[in-house]
Amino acid sequence: MRITKFSIWILALGALAFSGAAQAQNRYDDRRDLRGDYRDVQRDYAQLDRLRADIARDRYQLDQARRYGDRYTARRIEHDLHRDERALHALEHDIRHDRHDIRRDERDLYRDGYYR
Repeated sequence: MRITKFSIWILALGALAFSGAAQAQNRYDDRRDLRGDYRDVQRDYAQLDRLRADIARDRYQLDQARRYGDRYTARRIEHDLHRDERALHALEHDIRHDRHDIRRDERDLYRDGYYR
């Protein structure tokens, strides 16, 4: 009887120690995921700036092609412009999704009052 109680106490202490280590590992993984999300959003914003510059250049070139009456070039630039605008909208959607993921990760990480 004594050995059974003692082994139950050891198992209980082991389980508590393991759960604490698992929780610490979970926080580490959450922080790493959060850093990855921040990095992803930074890259997306840089790509967004490049796309906006490309769209502005395409609009200027489209205006010039229309002004000179070059229909073939205008049609090609228009196609490129639409492709870039679709990519821009998809990237904006991706940024919104990533920012939502960041808020959710921050809430999960800091919900217990842990700010390290």
